[in-house]
Amino acid sequence: MGVGEGDDVASSVRRRSARMGLVLLLSGLVVTVPGADAAFALPPTVLAFLPPSGPVGTSIAITGTGFTGATAVTFNGTSASFTVDLDTLITATVPAGATDGPIAVTTPGGTDASPLSFDVTPSPVPTILAFLPLSGPVGTSVTITGTGFTGATAVTFNGASASFTVDLSTQITAKVPVGATDGPIAVTTPGGTATSALDFDVTGVQTHEREVTLELRRHLVAAGRITAQDGFDNCEAGVTVRVQRRRPHGGWRGVGVDRSNTKGVFRERVGDRPGVYRAIAVRKELNGGNNVCLRDLSPRVKHRH
Repeated sequence: MGVGEGDDVASSVRRRSARMGLVLLLSGLVVTVPGADAAFALPPTVLAFLPPSGPVGTSIAITGTGFTGATAVTFNGTSASFTVDLDTLITATVPAGATDGPIAVTTPGGTDASPLSFDVTPSPVPTILAFLPLSGPVGTSVTITGTGFTGATAVTFNGASASFTVDLSTQITAKVPVGATDGPIAVTTPGGTATSALDFDVTGVQTHEREVTLELRRHLVAAGRITAQDGFDNCEAGVTVRVQRRRPHGGWRGVGVDRSNTKGVFRERVGDRPGVYRAIAVRKELNGGNNVCLRDLSPRVKHRH
């Protein structure tokens, strides 16, 4: 067969293969299949991890290749939370329930497990040594120092659950929660619960300033929104709003009442009469009076037919 004839045959094969949608890799001829992914994902490779051991909650750096698009990381079969930092680096957290065994990474290309086992060590019993400040109102940021805070699952102020962040194994920052009362601070980790020797003093009544708006729409709908200036959304939702119209000879007359929704929005149909209107977000006390949502008046709005 001549050189020219060979080229003609190869060209004919390519054309027929393309029409048939056949994929072949033969003697340098590449033919694609419709619907197939032209880029084949390679399986990941787990090379190493550090530290080699630690309790639940420990942050582990996993090194290897092909980590982009990772869908799962497991510690001896137990799913862990993780972030893909680089194609060669994943940071994962030892999950609750993990046992000694290999660390595995799954990507669209497959799954690979580490050649060595990760050693899950017992979680230490936490201790609380101190906290600062010693007192404050709801919303105060409190720094708690102690030991064994890694993997903390809860912080409470006399039983009231608080939001928090674990800064170090020896430090937690928490906020005094709504409904907190005078009493000890407790930290719970997989190793147990620690309670402070001293009580945190929840001081005074916390007041929350609000802003209420009013808009008059056709036929006549009074609508607006309540916003807590400090972001305390319990002073926005479920608030009684009174809509009033000014009397011709002074004073105000109620023409409608509504209750704000979860986003602080209210909407009430009132009599379509010309005049000056306003909305009042009534005073509201929460948590046994520890939180007070202050009364607020909207700007006045004039309506004409």
